[in-house]
Amino acid sequence: MKGRREVVVARTKEGNAEFQRMLSRHGIDAAAVEAIEFQDPGSWAEVDSAIAGISRFDWVAFTSPRGVVTFGRRLRALGMEAKGLGPKFAAVGPSTATALGGIGIEAEYVPSKFQTSALGEGLPGGVGSRVLLLRADIGEKRLVATLQGRGFQVEDVSAYGTRFVSGPVEPELVREAKVVAFASPSEVEGFRRRLAGAEFRDLAARATAACIGPVTALAAREAGFRSVVFPQEHTVDALAEKIGEMMVNA
Repeated sequence: MKGRREVVVARTKEGNAEFQRMLSRHGIDAAAVEAIEFQDPGSWAEVDSAIAGISRFDWVAFTSPRGVVTFGRRLRALGMEAKGLGPKFAAVGPSTATALGGIGIEAEYVPSKFQTSALGEGLPGGVGSRVLLLRADIGEKRLVATLQGRGFQVEDVSAYGTRFVSGPVEPELVREAKVVAFASPSEVEGFRRRLAGAEFRDLAARATAACIGPVTALAAREAGFRSVVFPQEHTVDALAEKIGEMMVNA
């Protein structure tokens, strides 16, 4: 398998590099297609206002490590310390919880299923509790509806933007692909947009979409992939392990 390009990773530039390193431990030399990129908001006013008044919240919840990284940057910009902020912190999964730990904050709630739906359904509290969401501008709106339905007062703030990367993909990058790896629905859409229609349909008919979890898997099916898999644990580590097993048995 070493040196063959039978696996394609379709994430951000940074996410691709990280996941390629993870796959290399399984002897897989993966190709990379940049599907999306993250951007700072046009103004930090809303983010900074929410952070400056963070003590009024009961919970601050994150749905991605990127949101945590942005939060840490703005804390420093505002001259604030991570410790003793007041609210409790929640993370959608272990990668996001680890990112919180990296800025000196313990995640006091991580759902047993690493999905935004589980975060909304299981976050402790309810009527009268205030929660701040710091996440992508295209964050799933059902999370807000779920929390509000349980009685939470929700402030949903876009901490970063998500943009689809444009430009054609070199055909040789995907020509031998048997597996395409995705970690979010936006990556599926970004990848689909970068391939010509016929080229994408051909790839989706013959390759397996290896997805981080069921939400991304649904997006891959809706995009046209006939074969879709995801690991039992919805983390990038488990996804890399899953792909490694797939290629051994290929």
